[in-house]
Amino acid sequence: MRRIVRTTVALLALAAPLPAAAASAPQTLAVTGIGVLERAPDRAVVTFDIVTNDDRAAAATSANNTIYAALGAKLAALNIAAADVRTLSYSLQFVPRPAEPNPAFAQRYGYVVTRRIGVTTDALGGVGALIDAGVAAGATNVEGVAFELRDERAAQRDALVAAVADAEGQAQAVAGAAHLRLVRIASIEIGAAAPQFRPLTYSVSTRSASALAVPTEIQPSSLSVRATVSVIYELAP
Repeated sequence: MRRIVRTTVALLALAAPLPAAAASAPQTLAVTGIGVLERAPDRAVVTFDIVTNDDRAAAATSANNTIYAALGAKLAALNIAAADVRTLSYSLQFVPRPAEPNPAFAQRYGYVVTRRIGVTTDALGGVGALIDAGVAAGATNVEGVAFELRDERAAQRDALVAAVADAEGQAQAVAGAAHLRLVRIASIEIGAAAPQFRPLTYSVSTRSASALAVPTEIQPSSLSVRATVSVIYELAP
């Protein structure tokens, strides 16, 4: 009787189902999709520097304020709203004159006031006139022109859609070549880096620009918007 019981228990143990962990894992395929779109810019930011210096702090500050006021008047004449003119940075520092200044380097001494102004405009055809206005007002440098998109988020979404389509196209090609089919998306995530906009910059010193009699013209080109996604697909025969 004992032998029969033992045999029965052994048969039951053999008949028990395998643990879920022992089941074969599904085949997967990991791909990285890239979406790159070209968009025409619809906004520009022009950056001006106003730098003044004097042996007296009050005089250096007053001179800087005078140029800043002149710049504001020139911009207002171009219908640039006050809200679109921002002070990006402002500093007043004392730079002592060395005993033997190096003539090879242009250096300001005494109290030096540096003010950086950012001007935003959606009228891209008037960027050149805006630069000329800054030069005429006495800005020390036109630090740069950056072309942007007013709705960057929409462009990013479009690039992500293109990246997902690229990932699916790659996965379909690989699965077809391996005589498999895509079952579903197991996981998907956006690349660590956000979509990048290629900045277009233009800079000029007012010392050289003031000698030019012809108006400044700036022609923007398209911006490149890039996005990546990492996708894992489950496969089946």
